[in-house]
Amino acid sequence: MTKGFFREKKHYSLQEIADNLNNIDMEETGRIVGILKKYGVIKAVKNKADVEDLSNENIVLTDVVDNSSEIEYIFDYVGVVAVEGQVFKCYPKYIKSTECLFENLKQVLKVIRKYNASEQLIYLFNGEDDSRIFNKLAVALHLLETYYADGLYTNQKDIIETNGEGEILWDRTINETFAIIQDNKPYYVELQTQNTVDNDYDYFRRLHECVLTQCSKELVDTGLLDLFELKEVELTQENLSDFGDVSYILYRLQSEIQTQYITRKQNLLKTIYTYIANAKIDKNDISYSLYGTNSFNLVWEKVCAANFENVLDKKIVDLPLSDSTGNKSEYKNMTLREVIKAPRWKNTKYPNVIEPKVKTLKPDLVCIYPVDEQKKDYCFGIYDAKYYCIDYQVHEGKASISGQPGVGDVTKQYLYQLAFDNFIGKQGYRYVQNVFLCPDEVGDKQYGWVQMDILNHIGNKKLEDIAVVKLCASKMYQLYLDNQTISENEINQYIPEITENEKVDQNFSNRMLTYLTKITNASKRADKRLEMKVDEGKLIYPKQIKRELGAKIIYDAICPIASNAFYGFNRYEEEIHKNMVAEDIGNSYSRCSQMADAAIEIEKNIKNLSERELQDEEIIRSFLKKCFEDKADIASMTEGRSLDMLVETVMELIRNVYL
Repeated sequence: MTKGFFREKKHYSLQEIADNLNNIDMEETGRIVGILKKYGVIKAVKNKADVEDLSNENIVLTDVVDNSSEIEYIFDYVGVVAVEGQVFKCYPKYIKSTECLFENLKQVLKVIRKYNASEQLIYLFNGEDDSRIFNKLAVALHLLETYYADGLYTNQKDIIETNGEGEILWDRTINETFAIIQDNKPYYVELQTQNTVDNDYDYFRRLHECVLTQCSKELVDTGLLDLFELKEVELTQENLSDFGDVSYILYRLQSEIQTQYITRKQNLLKTIYTYIANAKIDKNDISYSLYGTNSFNLVWEKVCAANFENVLDKKIVDLPLSDSTGNKSEYKNMTLREVIKAPRWKNTKYPNVIEPKVKTLKPDLVCIYPVDEQKKDYCFGIYDAKYYCIDYQVHEGKASISGQPGVGDVTKQYLYQLAFDNFIGKQGYRYVQNVFLCPDEVGDKQYGWVQMDILNHIGNKKLEDIAVVKLCASKMYQLYLDNQTISENEINQYIPEITENEKVDQNFSNRMLTYLTKITNASKRADKRLEMKVDEGKLIYPKQIKRELGAKIIYDAICPIASNAFYGFNRYEEEIHKNMVAEDIGNSYSRCSQMADAAIEIEKNIKNLSERELQDEEIIRSFLKKCFEDKADIASMTEGRSLDMLVETVMELIRNVYL
């Protein structure tokens, strides 16, 4: 076991904790563990053999610190904790190898630092109210980081120079120097000038140097300077006592803060004030500070959202395939996040209930990326960053799972897709992905999936199973630290690829089923045919389209046009002809077969066109002619008024199904 390193959520006995620290007995270990329990870094749980992750089955014990074999301790923290001279280096739970713990934790700390900077977080104190303790480590790190970025605190002073570069002081030059007179004109060879320079002996500059040197020395003594990738700072030999007692130093700092108008310098002075005011002056005071987080899941969410270019807060008109003119009236300046509406509460007496900020479903991130080189088709990826260590154990040929998200997480993921479903259809995104993103040491984009049969189909909507993807955390962190994102060409290295079959099924079959339920002219015609099925016998489709749902719908749509073209009436709308069946007259078998072939070709053409091309009537007219021109028995359907009707019908079908 590497000294001082503890894995998050792993079970440790009190003896194991003592063995992993330096020069400490069991009594002192128990006291320190008690301090860490008080501030939420450690939890005491009942021993549970062969289980490492804290789950709902763990019984968390309070006010217990014991070396009993029935009690174990877990670290609910990622980062560094310094308490009473001992340093606990807590690394994330997904890291199982102990070979590169120092480097792994160093990277994790940099990620936490960037996360805190983006959230503008500096934890000055630990605990609450009477139990709070000054967080010296976090403040020391902040002081050193601001020094590396901005340098030392400076106060400037005015100096008088001879022949300097500042403003010439003519009164002083005339009164205090000699002039050379030539042609009754004075010439001064020693000009007195005024310049403004930094005061290297300023009280507050020296105090800043002293505090920085002390912070650096404390980090060196605890072995943390290298872990945070900081250089040692030794700027002065002075001690704090050389600047007066604490009350005098604080008085001087307070006076300087009141006269300082530069915000950056004000903040620096306030931080120095806090550092000195909360220094440990009583040996009985607890020395306890930390740098890290109890909520590393939020850090993981931030990393994933940044790397996959989360578009939830983008305006809808700026998304791929978005038509700014078409969306203007419906979405205006809405963001994608606002598509998911909050619950609406009603009252029988007061129907107009004022709704404060009611919470709604909040997915972690949405990533929209093209699935083909031409960027005709896009995937709408609904990703949820899950800080879980999902694992499968195999016993006697049977696999069991541990560390998985709960049923609530799975349910919400299905609901995210359901909430976006109408929007996805209107925008024309051809594929949807549901994915759990979990951290891992190596990564596996095909790790597994999860499904709930009761939510797999809701009405006529098919919801996607949830893929479980394990991402290499170190790679993700490096992208985040380098301010890089996963490009469109690289995304398949991290996320399961979309197969062509899946794309067709998602795009065509689901949308066709949706189309059949809509109250449109085409669906009314379908209703008429259903009535025929009852009154006049079973409808017969040509064999080549019996199992082709898309072609059957197209076939249904063009049959009325065929009736008009061949028989002079629309069999599917005219009630007076209800006893006649167009397919039974003349060479109807050949015509129906050719119409089925044409329907299949029309379907293929539609799938190969982009969203923009599908809205172009001339393109539709052109490929319809080609679909019918080599079919002698039905070629007349592309002549005169019949062609106009055919184009109009197919365009309506496209609008309702594809766009």
